[in-house]
Amino acid sequence: MTRLTRRHLALGLFATSAVAAVGGIGLALAPSDRAVIVGAGPAGAQAALALRAAHPALRVTLLERDPTRLARETGDAAAAAFVPPRTEATLSRLKAQGIEVMLDDVTDVDWTAGRLSLFSGRDAAFDRLYLAPGTTAKAEAIEGLDAEARYAMPAAWGNAREARRLAAQLAALPEAGHVVLRLPAELSHPQVALHRALVLARRIAATRPAARLTVLDATPTPALAQSFAMAKRLQGIDAQVTWITAAEGAGVTAVDARAGRIETGAGRLRADVINFVPPHVAGAIARTAGLVDASGWCPCDARGRSMLRSDAVVLGDARKGAARTLDGARLSVAATVAQA
Repeated sequence: MTRLTRRHLALGLFATSAVAAVGGIGLALAPSDRAVIVGAGPAGAQAALALRAAHPALRVTLLERDPTRLARETGDAAAAAFVPPRTEATLSRLKAQGIEVMLDDVTDVDWTAGRLSLFSGRDAAFDRLYLAPGTTAKAEAIEGLDAEARYAMPAAWGNAREARRLAAQLAALPEAGHVVLRLPAELSHPQVALHRALVLARRIAATRPAARLTVLDATPTPALAQSFAMAKRLQGIDAQVTWITAAEGAGVTAVDARAGRIETGAGRLRADVINFVPPHVAGAIARTAGLVDASGWCPCDARGRSMLRSDAVVLGDARKGAARTLDGARLSVAATVAQA
């Protein structure tokens, strides 16, 4: 199972009474069934709590690969702006509700036998499987974009370690330094991207007023640029910002991370800090489970049932055509769990 990247969600603890009122949570579930949820991000953790609240006798297991996902961290204040909100469902809360939490990674799904093969060598049986795959970075054929470059130019897109690295780079920015934010053409979370651009602009204005920000926006429309200009004006952000659109040559053709150089359709840029956001697709577990189509996302009906496997239920951002906003995530969880 992959780390859940983006997750710019603040689901909180969705009121289980409201979820149950939608029409009876998990209508097809019998009390003796085993419900397994893969992915303990906000959507997955909330689904586990909602299922438990509506069916106290149901055996609910939440499976997560990242042991820090449900931990309470004090965190780095400087990096906090680059990390999505954490789920309010702590490990202790889940266990107090009788939910079994397994720290492991899924390596295979046997739909016929109703069994997950796990990295540890264990397996987990299920009668109903819910997957909250989140998103993961998509590979790009850009010259120089290797593992070293991705380390030097952190995306900080749902990854706490990368968030700390980006915050440290910004702290070391020269007084008249240059920051570049790269946004891909296939942008999965436009609102998160807008928030990122505003955060960088505010930080530069507050700490390095002589520095400048360049946004390489390869998305096909000027919508983000327009939203940024309006928000920057309304928020009174006094920062030097150049926004290069796709029509102006924002596409990246090559990078030299060591030299801080980016080759674009608009020419060569030299930067002290590069926040390089890649395109995203559904997390690895979605591919392992056979739920992804050629788009890289999971085609589902309105209730979250996979259109490739009718016995699979997908939660959250991995769904094809998902809004990938806070409200979209809430609706996704409510519709999926309430009517599954």
